[in-house]
Amino acid sequence: MHFMWVTMDFKTISERIETGIEPLFAELSSGISEREDSRAFGAMIERRITDQWRVICNNLGHDYNELPGRRTIFDFACTIQGVVFGFDVKTKDLDSTKYSDGGVCAVGNLLKFLANDNGVFMIVEFGHHKSTQKNNSRDIEYLRVAPFHCLPETAYRIENLGTGQVRLNYTLNQVWNEIDWERGFDGFYNIFCDLAIKHYRRVSADSEKRITSIENFKSNEYKNFRFIK
Repeated sequence: MHFMWVTMDFKTISERIETGIEPLFAELSSGISEREDSRAFGAMIERRITDQWRVICNNLGHDYNELPGRRTIFDFACTIQGVVFGFDVKTKDLDSTKYSDGGVCAVGNLLKFLANDNGVFMIVEFGHHKSTQKNNSRDIEYLRVAPFHCLPETAYRIENLGTGQVRLNYTLNQVWNEIDWERGFDGFYNIFCDLAIKHYRRVSADSEKRITSIENFKSNEYKNFRFIK
């Protein structure tokens, strides 16, 4: 149970974080941008924030948290009213021909941070596109910040990678007007746990079919292999 977040205004907190980060990228909204490769661009975005994160926290009156290791689900964090807010940077290439898998983190790691650590998981999303004013460069079109647990139910999905990978079906920008800023963690858990249970039951059934397929292949002297559908 989260005790501290009950009195928190997540919308205001998100807006203030956005206001704190935005000045770092003012020139990227006016035609002066970094190199074209979108992965390098994303790394540049994260690095620029982490380099100034302590200053941003001080300016906002939040407690700075040391930068986490690579095994955490967020890129940087701060403590607000005694609660750790972990921020995960997402950069979205707005070119419709570019694929984006919407990957977030493993199911277990998300629930451990939210439930065991009583943390708040935040998405920091930058929409970017190829610059129209400068070759081999990119411009930022928008910046959005929102709590993961407040996103609409249709935004969440889980895929069978390892122990289950949480992904987003939509960008923050696409569902911005559907965000439930007042949703508590119990409401989120009701949505997310049902989704996870459905996923693992489906995976379990598929695994049993694959086991049976292999067993049949062995008993048939390794001839005519096929997976049972």
